[in-house]
Amino acid sequence: MADAARLFDEWAAALARGERAHAPDFIRRAGDAADDLASMMDRFLRERPRRDADPAAVDLARAWMAGQAPLVELRARHDVTRDDVVAAVMNTFGLAPEKRQIVKRYYHRLEAGELDPARLAPPLLELLGRLLHAPASAIAAWRSRPLDVAPAFRAVPVAAADADVLRASPVAREPVEDDEEVRALFISER
Repeated sequence: MADAARLFDEWAAALARGERAHAPDFIRRAGDAADDLASMMDRFLRERPRRDADPAAVDLARAWMAGQAPLVELRARHDVTRDDVVAAVMNTFGLAPEKRQIVKRYYHRLEAGELDPARLAPPLLELLGRLLHAPASAIAAWRSRPLDVAPAFRAVPVAAADADVLRASPVAREPVEDDEEVRALFISER
């Protein structure tokens, strides 16, 4: 029972700090005391006063459930354009004008769910929170829903002559310009 009480205290303290304490992780750690810990957690949640839901978090959840990008939804609700966000990032971090397209591409990738918001540099996360009128912690927590896709191709044997043609004609791609300073804002090692 002592182990369950210690884990309960740890879990409740994490909740009080506003962290997302994942109950099943704590219950797994409790081992033989898992049922006792689950009962304590259940009693705590039933008796705990409920706070009003954060409107920004509700907006993000609704957008996510509808399959929309939460950041796009927040931006649209507050009449903030993507260019407004890019301009704010450029100004706040004193980036050179030639980095504008790079910032725009990274922000687009963030909204599209290709970048993890939890990896944003803290100053960028705070800036986005101010621009989008949402807590930085809410922005960091939400990701776009993964696409539910199945393979859309099938393997077809290639004749030897066709294989030579395929090997001889590689697809040329434009090199994508990148910048270490911009990358560090959007993909932070923290």
